[in-house]
Amino acid sequence: MMRFNLKNAVAYLCLAGVMYAPQLMAQAPAKPSAAKILHDMRKLNVLGNVLYMAAHPDDENTTFIAYMANERQFNTSYLSLTRGDGGQNLIGPEIREQLGMIRTQELLQARRMDGGRQYFSRANDFGFSKNPEEVFTIWERENLLADAVWVIRNVKPDVIVTRFPPDSRAGHGHHSASSILAEEAFDAAADPKRFPEQLKFVETWQAKRLMWNISMWGIRNKEEFIKNAKSYLQLDVGGYNALLGKSYGEISAESRSMHKSQGFGSIGTRGVSVEYLQHTKGTKAQMELFEGINTTWTRVKGGEKIQQLVTALLAGYKPADPSASVTMLLEINAELTKLPEGFWKTTKLKEVNELIKNTLGLYLEATASDFAFTPGETMHVSVEAINRSSANVVLQKVAFPFESGDTTLSAPLKNNNDLDFAFKTKIPAKIPISQPYWLRKPIGYKGLFSVEDQQKIGRGENPPAAMVAFDILIDGQKLHYETPVVFKKKDPVVGEVYQPLVVTPPVFANISQDVYMFESQQAKKVLVAIKAGKDECKGKVHLDLPAGWKSVPEHVPFALKLKGAEQMVEFALYPPAESQETEITAVVEVEGKTYDHSFGMISYGHIPAQVFFPKATARTIKLDLIKKGNNIGYLMGAGDLIPVSLRQIGYQVTILEDKDITPEKLRQFDAIVAGVRVYNTNERMKHYQSVLMDYVKNGGNFIIQYNTDMDLVMKDIGPYPFTLTRDRITVEGSEVRFLKPESPVLNVPNKITPADFKNWVQERGLYFPQKWSPEYEAVISSNDPDSPALDGGILVAKYGKGNYVYTSLSWFRELPAGVPGAYRVFVNLLSLGK
Repeated sequence: MMRFNLKNAVAYLCLAGVMYAPQLMAQAPAKPSAAKILHDMRKLNVLGNVLYMAAHPDDENTTFIAYMANERQFNTSYLSLTRGDGGQNLIGPEIREQLGMIRTQELLQARRMDGGRQYFSRANDFGFSKNPEEVFTIWERENLLADAVWVIRNVKPDVIVTRFPPDSRAGHGHHSASSILAEEAFDAAADPKRFPEQLKFVETWQAKRLMWNISMWGIRNKEEFIKNAKSYLQLDVGGYNALLGKSYGEISAESRSMHKSQGFGSIGTRGVSVEYLQHTKGTKAQMELFEGINTTWTRVKGGEKIQQLVTALLAGYKPADPSASVTMLLEINAELTKLPEGFWKTTKLKEVNELIKNTLGLYLEATASDFAFTPGETMHVSVEAINRSSANVVLQKVAFPFESGDTTLSAPLKNNNDLDFAFKTKIPAKIPISQPYWLRKPIGYKGLFSVEDQQKIGRGENPPAAMVAFDILIDGQKLHYETPVVFKKKDPVVGEVYQPLVVTPPVFANISQDVYMFESQQAKKVLVAIKAGKDECKGKVHLDLPAGWKSVPEHVPFALKLKGAEQMVEFALYPPAESQETEITAVVEVEGKTYDHSFGMISYGHIPAQVFFPKATARTIKLDLIKKGNNIGYLMGAGDLIPVSLRQIGYQVTILEDKDITPEKLRQFDAIVAGVRVYNTNERMKHYQSVLMDYVKNGGNFIIQYNTDMDLVMKDIGPYPFTLTRDRITVEGSEVRFLKPESPVLNVPNKITPADFKNWVQERGLYFPQKWSPEYEAVISSNDPDSPALDGGILVAKYGKGNYVYTSLSWFRELPAGVPGAYRVFVNLLSLGK
């Protein structure tokens, strides 16, 4: 698995289209089996919608969604308030908005597995929150409610289901906030006075009922659940779908396992699986979730005939020859077009058109010669069209993207005979670059993403950068299809690999590091990788610096002949004398225009590659820092960037492997650091532990960052007992009190003051210990407002001649973010015993 991190100076760009990780990439044209076609045909006679609503990617009940979408065949949607930006990453170093991009794609992949549809609000996940009151001081409640109403008015759910209760039983402020918003939106969506600006595009909508899907988060105890179970609506979602060849528990596990960045790989289940639902609002159901809701064609004026036609279609379906159903599907299509405009007409026309294409084995594909193009560049596209049936199919017209015109063909598509042709089109000069729409404007750590286009709100991702349209004549009836232009290549291991098409700036400048820490007046080397997005790209680059900073040289020329070529340029960056936190930007001048974009690619095997173009910036910090010791051994944890941060301030950091975990080799290190959740994710830790404890006993310094209380690979991770909890301090600015002012942690080699705990990001700490052996010394104390004090942020114990440290503070966020005080405290931890 190859990953392209935003600031990797060497392997960060693959614009030439020759280096890719084997992976899913963009979705290839669908090739459904005869059984899947029958499954989809059955849905034509089902007119029902259900909306599931929660806070994060991975909150959804995938078994419920799989059952509703495939057994009941309702349009089943999941609205996640956030994209999961504030979580932890178990598969790589991406955090914040980059993690949100990963988790967005994981949700979209999950819905492809379970048959649901995916929506988002504009909420930026700012991390764990203890209650909804805090949540709504950060998220703009009215705008967030508007998003929920917008999705409801678009989806038109007959039933809305929440994952969480609206109170503290939800276990997370975001969770309870999602339920509170669902209750408010249930009424507001039907009120024309609420968010009337939306009514230019949609109509008001009143769902029939709102239910709470009771889960383990909402059950105080087993006795309470048993007592109330009879009053809950019960739904067995554990059935088996013969057409799909899987139980809904098996489909659910495949869907759930897409949440790989959260470590949620799941095992499929079979047999009875009962979900419990409690009435919240609307008309109460006594026996069945869709009780009293008409889900047949009789809910649409003039739809009775369509119900009969679909019934006849199903009765006459021939799995060995799906194309025999085309005539009946065309008749259903003609009847649908006679209906008055409305939600169900639009929805079912799309379903029928797709079924016609699939029963014909009609394959339509448009592939570009590269995956990236710049405004004004010419793109060459190859088109393949093939009808794999004996039906009378004629390709009448192909419309090319970007106002490139169209061509009239009147070309018969004979059974299993390819029609291949190529065209070229010019990318418009003013086309926007392919930035995720919710990241086009700068955001902070809190609040909502800035999305001004009402019709983009709720979407999972950008629409394709370019589309090719086909007018097809089938037995005399005209149908219209569109397919995205994609890039396709042959991977020697995986085979056929697809990647989305992107529009890029003509040049990129990637600064090699996110943060530069200066502990002295000595200059640091700043490498900037210049990459050409087009042929014949030449100009000069400079660093845009704040007052007091200096670069040598001021400008560096470059000349790149071919698209994809790159050149590394080097600056010596000198800091000011005084302490300062600021930002530098790499600015490239080409043909009289300036560009300050960098190139980012996120590439994992289970999701399509994600390309984005953030501003080419790096944080620079001149700080007052003294170090003792130099040689650090590091046991990598999950999503861990701290080794890079420590190298920034001059440490020699060795990533420890099996061969290094010996008494002789560990003796060379001034300190050893265990990365976040290493005792959760690395099975080898139980074999390393005795050697590490001997290292401490013989005078070493061992620092362990936070682990969770679940799935520890071993029970005792310290020389003396302590107990982990799920307790957090979520307010990053919470007061820090010094319990042991004389401790070396607070004095050597840097004198720590309360100012060092200012301007932290996202949270103070997480998964704090609550009980510990008296051998441990608690150094600091802190707490969220109206919460009890947590004293386990830094625990230090003497063990033999050395020091053992367990710390729950969020170093994995603070150091990569360049928080000066966090560096000073962490250096003191590394310096213990020196």
